[in-house]
Amino acid sequence: MQTEQPDAVNSLPLPDNAALTHSQRVRQCVLDKIAANGHLGFTDYMQTVLYEPGLGYYSAGSTKLGAEGDFITAPEISSLFSQSIAQAILPALDAIDTATILEVGAGSGKMAAGIIEYLDSINKLPEHYYILELSADLRLRQQQYLQQAIPDLYQCVCWLDKLPENLHAVVIANELLDAMPVVRFQKEQQGFSLEYVASQDNKFVSQFVQDNNNALYLRTAERITQLQEKGLELPTGYRSEINFNAEDWISSMAAQLEQGVIILIDYGYPQHEYYHAQRNQGTLNCFYRHRQHSDPFVYPGLQDLTAHVDFTAMADSAIKNDLSVIGYTTQSSFLFGAGVAQLAEEIGSEYIEQNNIAAQMELTNQVKKLTMPYEMGEIVKVIGFAKNCHARLDAFYFKDMRDHL
Repeated sequence: MQTEQPDAVNSLPLPDNAALTHSQRVRQCVLDKIAANGHLGFTDYMQTVLYEPGLGYYSAGSTKLGAEGDFITAPEISSLFSQSIAQAILPALDAIDTATILEVGAGSGKMAAGIIEYLDSINKLPEHYYILELSADLRLRQQQYLQQAIPDLYQCVCWLDKLPENLHAVVIANELLDAMPVVRFQKEQQGFSLEYVASQDNKFVSQFVQDNNNALYLRTAERITQLQEKGLELPTGYRSEINFNAEDWISSMAAQLEQGVIILIDYGYPQHEYYHAQRNQGTLNCFYRHRQHSDPFVYPGLQDLTAHVDFTAMADSAIKNDLSVIGYTTQSSFLFGAGVAQLAEEIGSEYIEQNNIAAQMELTNQVKKLTMPYEMGEIVKVIGFAKNCHARLDAFYFKDMRDHL
């Protein structure tokens, strides 16, 4: 079965010639992989267009974050986000033996700078702030930014190529899981099919294939059976995603963590909402120049592809790997529980003394973007796991939603 994605090109800004040339190279890379097997699994397609060395969206040199890029993350909106995260993890830093901080996928480096500055200001900065960043391009951008932003504290930042063993740390990841390549499936009258990418008339098209001999197909079959046993009815034609890469990442993290806490911040839902009957086209989103659409085949290598996170699956993976689930809540509740209102009030009082009305208004807008339901406040969730660490993180208890998982 083949389907063509809707044409989104006409609604998007036109890339310049250099970008189009780069996208053509990415496209040819995908075509070569399709030619080798007749088609390419959607997971492999997403891996290629996002992470292929020297070509993929996160591996090449274009600007991803901020007004010049394709999307904006919470640390880009306001330093209040990073300061609140720093306040939230203080109990864990105090409880962990020789604690460090490990940020996985550090984006522009702004969250790292904000956390480091704040912890240093209250004499709670660990000896090392580790960053695990697989993109050489983003690592270079982070190094350049942090050298300028925190020159006196830059020496505490260390970049890693892989997860260290016997880790004693607070691990933080903001919008990491949603950028991991996902499996896409479609419910059929009998069983289900997996999405593959093929080439037809010089265009990428989706193919939906049933293959009982494929290990990924069998793993997906097991998950779909589990969903149906929970009472989640998936009608014929229903499409969605499963992020096995994120579950495997949690398993790897649990294996290396000796003592510590993991804080994951991302767009997503609990499982019963993720696979709701009305969400019948899944959660895949594409971002190019701050335009959002649903066609993953537009400008390969130039646009970001993401899928929301099934937080129930993340919790299940954590528990299977001997991690405890210490909290699950919305970004809004987590930030208020971490003291974002008090931090904003302190900064706002300085603006009042300076009679800086413009800065006061901007500060208010920043808090709204981070916390209001129609902005990031509700759809972004925060989940926490722990291993051999019994610290209570009050930020999770402003509105504990673990019973929603």
